[in-house]
Amino acid sequence: MKYFYLQSILIPQSILVPGLLCLCLPIALSACSRLQVPGEGAGAAEETFYEVAEQYLDAYLRIHPTEASYLGYHKYSNLYEDFSPDGITAARTELHDFRNRLQEIDPEALGLSARIDYDLISNSIDYSLFQIDEYGSYAWDPIKYNDIIGFSALALVILDDDSPKWPDRLGFLLERLKRLPAFLEMAKANLSDVPTAHARYVAGQHAGNIDFYEKQLPTAFAKAPALQAELEAANQAAVEALKNYHTFLKDDLLPRATKDWRIGGDLWTKKLSYVLHSDMTPQEILDRARAKYEADRAEVVELARRIHAERYPDHRHSETGEDLTQIIVREVIDLASEHHSIKETILEDARKWVAKVKAFIAEEEIVTLPPETDNFVIEYSPKFLEGLAVAYFNPAPVFEPELKKSYWISHLPSTGDPEKDAAWARSYFREYNDHGLQSLTMHEAFPGHYVQQWHEGKSAFTTKYKKVFASGTFVEGWAVLSEEMMFERGYDQNNDIDEPLTLFMHKKINLRTSLNAIIDQRMHTLSEPDEKTDKWVLDLLMKGGFQEEAEAKGKLRRAKISSTQLSTYFVGYAELSDIYEDYKKLKGKAFRLREFNDLLLSYGSPPPRALRALILGDTAVE
Repeated sequence: MKYFYLQSILIPQSILVPGLLCLCLPIALSACSRLQVPGEGAGAAEETFYEVAEQYLDAYLRIHPTEASYLGYHKYSNLYEDFSPDGITAARTELHDFRNRLQEIDPEALGLSARIDYDLISNSIDYSLFQIDEYGSYAWDPIKYNDIIGFSALALVILDDDSPKWPDRLGFLLERLKRLPAFLEMAKANLSDVPTAHARYVAGQHAGNIDFYEKQLPTAFAKAPALQAELEAANQAAVEALKNYHTFLKDDLLPRATKDWRIGGDLWTKKLSYVLHSDMTPQEILDRARAKYEADRAEVVELARRIHAERYPDHRHSETGEDLTQIIVREVIDLASEHHSIKETILEDARKWVAKVKAFIAEEEIVTLPPETDNFVIEYSPKFLEGLAVAYFNPAPVFEPELKKSYWISHLPSTGDPEKDAAWARSYFREYNDHGLQSLTMHEAFPGHYVQQWHEGKSAFTTKYKKVFASGTFVEGWAVLSEEMMFERGYDQNNDIDEPLTLFMHKKINLRTSLNAIIDQRMHTLSEPDEKTDKWVLDLLMKGGFQEEAEAKGKLRRAKISSTQLSTYFVGYAELSDIYEDYKKLKGKAFRLREFNDLLLSYGSPPPRALRALILGDTAVE
């Protein structure tokens, strides 16, 4: 996927596919407001640049064929990533060559749009080299291989049932199925010193890949009758190889996994600069995140006290201070959780909330919505993705925008133990009750990721380079900001069920925006015993953020097996919120929310600091 959006996580495929680690890149655009507008001054330099850009994009997608398939670029859809020593050396050499060629071009001679593309590609190269020379996660992160296994097949079967492309795609799939055993052997050879957290996660999740290959893929084979028998035979061999790999993960890799999951302060800071595309320093991020968390938490507590006094006037508690706060907030959560889906109805309920949210957006003129005819669906997520997040937005491929756009919701887990499953479901629906499911829907679909992606798809400003190398910081920042805008306009006052509770759950859930950044930084930059880290994180999330145990433990796990991405929510929100407030001051009484949002989204998904110059120019707002 161009981006893989998860609730509380947008994976600009950085966790999921190694190549996607290069999607989030820093841009030096402090002077972009002084550059030419798109199309002006385009001459020999711009022609030369786009020749290099086109060649680099093809090379990049050849090096990362799973990402290429997910983007709808099927030239290399018969291949897997080559993480062998020869493959890594060849990629490094090619990247250095492109860096040298790009440095021969003067970016000041380019128009504004081309200048942004130049910076995106330049930093893609630098980040790719960072991945090879310093980060090197192909040697220690089994999640990379797990996600390639799943996405390399999934990307070839996300087609409409009547698509004429099925025979070609299944032909590519056949080639990948034949190559899968060798890819798995390469993974075994490469994975040496592995973090326990990563090994444990993959040992559990890999069963989802087996299920996907064994039960879901074969349902597509009949769409290419001439290949069906060969596909079935190759898939059977692939499933056997996957089962053997599963044994390797559980019985070999997991017992010897001893590497620290922390990437350390130096690597985290370097990676953060690539991922965020921001001028904000780690200390500034931490200071602003703490300040926002404290202010937002105070609002949650005050709102809980008001609701509690209205709904439970006879409740008297002897506790004081924080102990009393915990009791009051938990009782209000109990109240909110009286209304919730069950596992059999959650998709239908999500569709109901989509309809309600869309009606409010249109009535309040918040942002221009996609047409009803657009190919948007709500469905369960693929099983190999489950266990990391509750919901995902999966956009149409960049090069195949006509394909479906999916709001994916994970199945509730089934362990086979009815008591454990029931306890998990209770915890899940306390966090994602009817009120919480509305916030989830806003973030993932309307007016969040789906609406943003639709605007990007029709943007005249957004080149394919801006789409492929887009900013995850912008994307997550928009999703969080758009939720805030909904409630600023009074969404909770237009709800059928207990209006203050919807606002309360929104504010409670969105405490995670700042908490994500706080735990991301501390967990990966400080060296302390796991027991101390785990206790600090769970206390902060459950007592500070009022999260349910299942949600908090899931976030702890995710923070260990990922790094820097959790900071994109807060940084993106902070930077876009600053632009939003400055634009309102600039426009004064002439400000119109839909006009602003349509303008903001018309530039695609550039880093927020580039957007500031695009939207506000050189105008200083006091």
